[in-house]
Amino acid sequence: MTAIANNSSYTILPPEAPSAWKQFRDRPCLFLARKLYAWRPINLPQLHEKPVSVVCISNTYKERSRIPPGDILIHAGDLTSDGSLAELQITLNWLQAQPHHIKIVVAGRSDRYLDTMKRGSRRWGIEDHEKAHWGDIIYLEHQYVIVTCWNGRQLGIYGSPYSPMTIPSSAFQYPYHDNIWDRIPDHMDILITHSPPFTHRDSLEGCPHLLDQIWRDHPLLHVFGCSLENYGIEFLHFDALQEAMERIEAAGGGFFNLLMVVKGFVHSFFRPDIKAKSLLVNACINGGLWNIKREPITGGGQLCAQVLCEDEDET
Repeated sequence: MTAIANNSSYTILPPEAPSAWKQFRDRPCLFLARKLYAWRPINLPQLHEKPVSVVCISNTYKERSRIPPGDILIHAGDLTSDGSLAELQITLNWLQAQPHHIKIVVAGRSDRYLDTMKRGSRRWGIEDHEKAHWGDIIYLEHQYVIVTCWNGRQLGIYGSPYSPMTIPSSAFQYPYHDNIWDRIPDHMDILITHSPPFTHRDSLEGCPHLLDQIWRDHPLLHVFGCSLENYGIEFLHFDALQEAMERIEAAGGGFFNLLMVVKGFVHSFFRPDIKAKSLLVNACINGGLWNIKREPITGGGQLCAQVLCEDEDET
């Protein structure tokens, strides 16, 4: 960590990002694969006849960003920084004040107050969950719900606060090798998890079982948080190129893996009919020490084409 002293105060400088040459020198195959994957053509499906706008946030802690308007507001966990009821209620009051027709929330690793596994201790009582005032917020804890939007469109939404175990352990965590995602219903429209899927905007800290699940059943929109440094979006096509990219990311490189990425990249140009099936959104508002505050990600402009898209069998 670098700091500059100035009249007894300190300014913390972010670490210098590695140059392209350093990235290539350290992992040439992975560097080239990422460049190719970034150039893949994105073939977006048509818009649904009843479009719905979605605003995505996560890992807000004590941040109170201006939230843009929309039909659905999604918070993907880490509502608090200290896990207390008092801070949770402040966040819930802030969310309730938003004008969105539907508000859906899952918890995260920092939200210890909501973790039923902690309620047996002296600090957390079984009845404490009822002490929070949720208002019009839909709270999902490994649950599925069907919501009806203002235009009559119905969306199936599944939400879970769980993420793979870390050291020290936090709230809503499970052993890394356990598969807790097999209970997710098929044909959902929106998936909300605190954990990212493995190899996608996760710094390799996401869940491989969650990745397997979205390969089996593609949600139109998958919103998550947890990985502070990987804020942003990614379109998934569930094709050979994506599979090869996931393999080389997991392995950290490899010449054979790079050849498979090249093969998938060439194939994607000869199959322009393969449409993007899912949009992944890492919606972390707080980016940690180096990038504290970002803007909410909303289904407008570039995102509308996928967030509001038709079902896969209609495109």
